[in-house]
Amino acid sequence: MAEDAQTIIVGDIGGTNVRLAFARLNRDSVTLESVWKQPGSQYATFRDALDDFLAAHPEAEGGSRVKNARGGGLEGGGAVGIALGLAGPVVGGRVEMLHSGWVVDAADIGTHLSTDAVLMVNDFVAMARSAPELTDDQTQMLSEGSADPIGNIVVGGPGTGFGLGTLKQARSGQRPAGWVVVGGEGGHQAFSPETDLEWRVAETLRANGVYVSNEVIASGSGFRVTLDALAMVLDLPVTTDDPAAIIEQAEKGDALALALCRLRARCTMAALGDAALAANATGGVFIAGGVSPYLEPWLTEAEAIARFRKRGPRSPLLADIPIRLVTGDKGALLGAAALWRDKQERGWI
Repeated sequence: MAEDAQTIIVGDIGGTNVRLAFARLNRDSVTLESVWKQPGSQYATFRDALDDFLAAHPEAEGGSRVKNARGGGLEGGGAVGIALGLAGPVVGGRVEMLHSGWVVDAADIGTHLSTDAVLMVNDFVAMARSAPELTDDQTQMLSEGSADPIGNIVVGGPGTGFGLGTLKQARSGQRPAGWVVVGGEGGHQAFSPETDLEWRVAETLRANGVYVSNEVIASGSGFRVTLDALAMVLDLPVTTDDPAAIIEQAEKGDALALALCRLRARCTMAALGDAALAANATGGVFIAGGVSPYLEPWLTEAEAIARFRKRGPRSPLLADIPIRLVTGDKGALLGAAALWRDKQERGWI
């Protein structure tokens, strides 16, 4: 990097919440300051949310200052740019966010902040990049294994949608040259039912015109339609459509709630097992996303772990891959900052 430390604005712009912070970048570490979180539904546009963040934090901790965007952009002595992870594919510097309806344009954000230093990536690209940066207290081991320190890593899981990303170590001869992230829309891969119950749920959804993807089954965006389909198959009444209440009911043994949580957890593990096989993820798998921590009791069940590891004659390839759950909500912010640093250091991400 051109200097020992920089401050940038970082953002994790999901389908439900907006998280923004200042990131202090040193050569070997990232420190987040003034972390701010609000429901995206409060704002008509991302720019409105950004303005509120800047108005609430005219001076970041440690003296790094950013002028309110309404007052003219970034100050020379403060943040030097902005790095955002957004819930949607970035095409031509522009993101159309599937679940919020926002359109975020890098040129527009740059003009708004009076800077051309704008980095925009998919939110799970940012989340994936955070995996090597996470400390043990920011993750929970779900299934033991032995991670290859230079092996590929898969990061994925359900939030409002279902994100998926892969990391690979770049090499310069025999020397490591940093991480490369391969993103995509893997959550929209088709759900693969295994039990009679799962087949019947999938058929019920299809009969109602739903494309039955892993995102529909496991994520917040498909929560209600999957709950209704499962209730119809089990011939049980839906007494609540509140996700938190469903978790509480499942923990108490309610038949419908328990079946839904197990369905979502097993779908998640099967999807990530497929991704790990496709990516040869000997470096490990990290389960992320806002829904995933709530599913932890069912992600660790023997059947869920089996959904990850069993792949017929190729099961040995997944047998020793460790599976970790990302427990905090700052991963994508750290990942956005790490990607910014990558670009500063090597000129590309």
